[in-house]
Amino acid sequence: MQTRHVGNNWVPLLGLSLLFLFAAAANMVTDRGQGADAWLLVSGSLLVGGASALWLWRHPSWWLAPRNDYLYLLGGTAAGMLLGALLPFLNGTGPWLAIGAAIVVYGYFERFRLLITTGAAVFLSGFLAMLIHADVWGAALQMAACGVLAFTANKLYELRHGRRRESQDSDPDFIGSFEEFDPDEALRP
Repeated sequence: MQTRHVGNNWVPLLGLSLLFLFAAAANMVTDRGQGADAWLLVSGSLLVGGASALWLWRHPSWWLAPRNDYLYLLGGTAAGMLLGALLPFLNGTGPWLAIGAAIVVYGYFERFRLLITTGAAVFLSGFLAMLIHADVWGAALQMAACGVLAFTANKLYELRHGRRRESQDSDPDFIGSFEEFDPDEALRP
């Protein structure tokens, strides 16, 4: 029996976070502005999308919307990324905007506000990078998108698996045995 849980989306978001990290590095290394990473985002998102599809096939999410809605979202995201990478006035942020919009719509399908907020933050950072043409600010905004995606991936992981607890190396009854007291002053019944 397969269990469905929205927390299983932590792997795709972690993959997108790493993708934005690599895109920020490419943005800083090349001198072509945000346009340097447009095709990196397109090709990288194909790899992340394939790995995410395999992950979600084995660990399905809630998938509350009809199946065709997810297929339309997939097709619209792919078309938006390809078209956005070709449009010069977007300053190379078309795939970035498409990824943010896709996360918003996916969060709406899953009825999960954290995903909607994350997608809106990614979209907003991409929109700001479209307006600001300085390479340093583009990379900083990509790092902000990377941080938001990593934070959300962590929250979804905690939602699915719970918080990590501090390990105790000793028996809990052992705690407090180092208290110093005089045995003659001990309370006697």
